[in-house]
This record gives sequence, structure tokens and C-alpha cells, in this order.
Amino acid sequence: MLNAIKLGTLEIVSFVVVAISVSAIAAATPAHAEPVQIKPGLLRLNGNLEMPKGKTIGDNEVLLIVHGMLSHYGQETIAALQKNLVARARSSLAVNLSLGIDDRKGPRACDATHDYAIAGAEREAASWVDWLYGQRARAVDILGFSRGGAQVAAMGPALPTVRRVVLVAPSFAISSEIAQAYEKTYGHPLAPALTEARKDPLKKLTIDFLNCKQAIVLGATFLDSYAELPPRLAARTGHPTLVVIAGKDEVVTNLESKLPSDVRKVTIEGSSHYFPDLFGEDAADAIVKFLTREPPVTK
Repeated sequence: MLNAIKLGTLEIVSFVVVAISVSAIAAATPAHAEPVQIKPGLLRLNGNLEMPKGKTIGDNEVLLIVHGMLSHYGQETIAALQKNLVARARSSLAVNLSLGIDDRKGPRACDATHDYAIAGAEREAASWVDWLYGQRARAVDILGFSRGGAQVAAMGPALPTVRRVVLVAPSFAISSEIAQAYEKTYGHPLAPALTEARKDPLKKLTIDFLNCKQAIVLGATFLDSYAELPPRLAARTGHPTLVVIAGKDEVVTNLESKLPSDVRKVTIEGSSHYFPDLFGEDAADAIVKFLTREPPVTK
């Protein structure tokens, strides 16, 4: 359903698979789900693979999905997207970034020390891409939602074997916007906290951080988490890229006007940031249309 959409412009590494278990979806759903776990390094990483019934990874192009800030693959927007994609005969693997936690399954806990960076997320995404190709996926695309969308845009050039990139309501922000949002959330300025973190990046601070009140955070993690992820990244992923915009996004405001003019984008009119109900179906339609486009002719 595209009734609410406004269109805009336009190796393999072997890993130890620790465990793969299969659980059945309700009989009426033409799909099956497989919780998947890999261990490319010290930490076990979890994902949820959704495929049309009777299909294997080798039968499919697979969309790798990255969640938003401190979230997980079971978050409502991600779970609904996977169901909407499989209803359109598309396979997807939604993953949990470890964020420094071994075998992380739910939302990232605020009370565990925050010691991670986007470089680690990039390595984990690359591990999942390699795992999918190791399972003989025909092609791997990658999608990021909210903060995950901005991060996927940043890591795109380091994922050369990815085919296409989709950024769903990506939370791009420049330094002034980041500072304003922090002060609005916590009632005090960001600058002193950044100064303190720069003094000793290896020191642990007790500080307001992302959506965690008075968390224990490594200085380097604090600096990394409040670094700019500007809209221009959408044009620099190194891959054909689609930005899906929520028409009434209350989290990422005025996104369309901030994006580079040469970025392909689609607006889901009337949708909030989380694409509820039929807005999620419209978003899935737009994503599937983009992923099934013929590749551009290169000269």
C-alpha cells in the first residue's frame, strides 16, 4: 500500500555459530522465524531471522536490520517491519548490537557500565553480513532505524559487500542539535560533560547519558555517543540508498529539508517516528519497491 507515500529524488569469514534454534510462528502466518546467535569475537551476538515459509537463506536476498538507541530487535517498530516484509516475500535478519554486553537479548540496561563505540557496531554489522553470505544469501542489504539509521549511514562505506542501504527515520544531528536535545532532556548543558570526558577518555564517569540518568560511562564512549552524525552521511554510504521519512516525525523533525538534494527519499505522510499500524505497511511497501529495483547502469 502506497496510498500515503510521497516520493522524492532520487570474503566470506568463517564464524562459530554458537546456537541456532527455530521457533514456529502462528500457523496462519506464511513464514518462520529462527533466533540466530554468532560469536565472531569475545561476545555472543543475537539476531532474529524471518523468512517466507519454505525458504532458506540461500533462496533469498536478506535485509539486515539495525535497531535504534539502546534498543533491540524485539522493539515494536522492528518486529512489525519484519512481519510486514515477510508478508511481502522478503527475508530479514534483525540483530542486537552488543553495546558491550555478551548475549544481549532485550533493551540495553542503563545500570551496566557503558563501554562501547560505533566502531564496534560497525564490526558487528560486518560480522552479520559475512555470516549471511557464508549461509549463501544471494545478496545482503542493510537497514537502520532511528539512531541505527544514522549509524548505518556512517558505517556504509566500511561494508563493501552490502548491496543497498535503507535509512528509516534516521536521527541525524549536528553538534548544536545534539547539545540542545541534551539540555532539553536533562536540564543542564552538554559542554561541561564533554570537557570532562576529553580530560581522560579512559576514565569512568557517572553522568546523564543518552536515555539513562546517571549512568556509569567510559569517557571515550560518552564522546563517541555525542559525536555528530550529520545528514550529509546519507549521500556518502557508498551504496544505493533510500531514506524513509515519517511525515509527522516528532523525534527527527524537518528531516526532508536537511537531507542532500541527491538522496533518494520517500515520505510516509501522517506517520509518527515509529511507523505504527498501516504506516508500517506503507513503509514496508516503499522498502520492498526500492530493494527490488534494477541496479543502475554503470558506464
